Amino acid sequence: MELQKIEHAMAYDLIPTDKEGNPKYTTLSEFNAIVNTQPRRQWIKANKYANNAKYLPIGVVEDLLSQLFPFWQVEQKGETQILGNSIVISVDLKVYHPIIGQWLHYAGIGAVPIEVKSGAHPTDFTQINPKAMHKNVPAALSFAINNASKKIGKIFGSHLNRQQDEQIG
Repeated sequence: MELQKIEHAMAYDLIPTDKEGNPKYTTLSEFNAIVNTQPRRQWIKANKYANNAKYLPIGVVEDLLSQLFPFWQVEQKGETQILGNSIVISVDLKVYHPIIGQWLHYAGIGAVPIEVKSGAHPTDFTQINPKAMHKNVPAALSFAINNASKKIGKIFGSHLNRQQDEQIG
């Protein structure tokens, strides 16, 4: 069990540090080089419900945020909404940039279809599965955080599903 914890921690270890554990990067260009690297293959998953679209699990995103930024927080913007048959959440991801010494804000939005009983019309809310909201609302929040973090850089998966001819550089 202890070995698994060590391997898990090492899997996300991407920030060069000194012997005290402090980040070695000191310039904006060094920091940006890390943020704009592609995510490691072992972090990437495929969403079988979305044509195998590639994504980073929320645990990976949160670990990366914690390694890259000394402080970060997520604030939900407005109320959770229902649009059509989906739960929609908007967030403001705030990160304290370690080089420029300022808080930066990234908007994100996440949506998850509301689960209804098999055979029910998708907007028949009298047929919602009993535990649907319990798992769908946190899932929408996770998608919103992922969406916001992609705006920080490639390390968060911003280019995972882009076609090669859409990418610059």
